[in-house]
Amino acid sequence: MATTFSKNIRSTLASSFINSLIYSCTIPFLVIYLAGVFNQQLTGLLVMTNVVVCFLAGIIGGYLADNFQRKKILYIFQSLYGGSLLLIAFRFSGLLSADGWLILGYLVCGISFNLYSPAYDAVLMDCTTIENRKQAYQWQYWTFNLSMALGFSLGGFLFQHYLFQLFLVAGIAQLAMALLFRSQLDYTNATTKKRHSNRLKDLLSNYRIAAKDTRWLFLILGMALFNTAEFSLKTYTAVRLSKEFEMLTLFTVPIDGVRMLSLLQVLNTLLVVGFTFLISRFTDKRSEKATILYGLVIYVVSYGLIAVMNNIYVLIPLMILATIGELASAPNINARKVDLVPEDKQASYLAFSSLSYQGADLLAAFALTLSGYISAGFIAGYIIILGLIGTSLTVSSLYGRNNKDI
Repeated sequence: MATTFSKNIRSTLASSFINSLIYSCTIPFLVIYLAGVFNQQLTGLLVMTNVVVCFLAGIIGGYLADNFQRKKILYIFQSLYGGSLLLIAFRFSGLLSADGWLILGYLVCGISFNLYSPAYDAVLMDCTTIENRKQAYQWQYWTFNLSMALGFSLGGFLFQHYLFQLFLVAGIAQLAMALLFRSQLDYTNATTKKRHSNRLKDLLSNYRIAAKDTRWLFLILGMALFNTAEFSLKTYTAVRLSKEFEMLTLFTVPIDGVRMLSLLQVLNTLLVVGFTFLISRFTDKRSEKATILYGLVIYVVSYGLIAVMNNIYVLIPLMILATIGELASAPNINARKVDLVPEDKQASYLAFSSLSYQGADLLAAFALTLSGYISAGFIAGYIIILGLIGTSLTVSSLYGRNNKDI
């Protein structure tokens, strides 16, 4: 049970929950808003630019987390994240008139989030033990999905008429959470000794070991490819549903494309909340490798089909299948990959692993750009093929030979 975790683990999980809730009720809907202001191709390029900048921020964040106090890093950049949300709110309030403020706020949100994320991951890894690590990551996965569903629900129903209030409350909540987390976290980390007087050389040296670890690189590439399937839901599929989904009434509630997206996210989370630990007990009795393999195949194919469908009675079963595949594979992958990380390079390895999410974001954003030129069927094929290649790379990396090369 989570109550058996230390105070630091509980505080980190709670803070992570609030962070994810704030993100999910704001940023995906900001992308939809930007797609309405600009065309899909330009919005896709903006998202791709944000991904590249965020990846670089994540690399720097990993270096900072290995060389400075993580508690201070968390407070500074969580506060900056809250400030960027308030900047976006001021644009929606009319105090700022140019749409350029939205782009600036969007970029600063991404940069600040990726500057503190490696410190978050390293704190959680530091505070867990071999005995409770898998359970801690199961709880992190469970709370993350719960926060995403709640956030998408809030964002979906407030998007049309209450954008200013949504971003204002989110910004204030983020600032309050940063202050509260600093007061609750009782943590001091050892820092890596500086090897070069030049900070840039020291940063590059910090990542050289991770970059030379071929097994780790193939794992990160594989995760980037299969995560593209789910990440496309927030970019390409979100924009497509907002434009193509025909409004219908469900239990007297009008459902448009944006609300359909929220409904899918809520369904995903309800399944995660209700069945994470049940499926974990079921898969614990079976081959971990086979569970990850078959789970990822179901996950990838289901999300690929969601990218092309507009019928609610098809979308809902596909989301159920995608969630089952996710529940079978994700917690096992998260726990297994930690075993590949050297203890003295935790933050750097984990920051390097952020390439899997940034890469998935980039590939999903590229799908949005491609959608201006090719049909939805080809986009679905693009998502499924990348996902299956990623599945193969991930499984071979996790269960290949124990040396650095696979």
